[in-house]
Amino acid sequence: MFNGVNIMGDPVMDSYTKAYNDSGKMIQAFGVITGGGQVLWQSDNWDLSADAKSLVSAVTSRAASVIQNEVKYSTLRTSPESLVARNTGGNGTLVLAKIEGDKWVVAWAAKDAAPDGIYVDVDRAAKSLKGKI
Repeated sequence: MFNGVNIMGDPVMDSYTKAYNDSGKMIQAFGVITGGGQVLWQSDNWDLSADAKSLVSAVTSRAASVIQNEVKYSTLRTSPESLVARNTGGNGTLVLAKIEGDKWVVAWAAKDAAPDGIYVDVDRAAKSLKGKI
């Protein structure tokens, strides 16, 4: 399912599957959002609609923390094109990586995931989506 239309060879699902496998199955939720708060795609195990706009805003403002699904994540690293944040209570790692323009990949990884390694997998997924969504 992509933007409400079932298509063969969904590029986002393909990128999510590759990131999931590359991360050793640590990346467990995945989505594509816009800075305006639109959810273009999300895995069926989470809902980004309430937080999409504030997630992108956290990257652009270099926020010290970000909240997703009422869980607070402390920012470990941020740049104009990415954010890596970890929940101090052991609730996993949240990563955002810019695709292009106003489009971003957002992913959640299990608490045992190494944040830097997860970032590499998410950034690779974002780069693979340029020009495809």
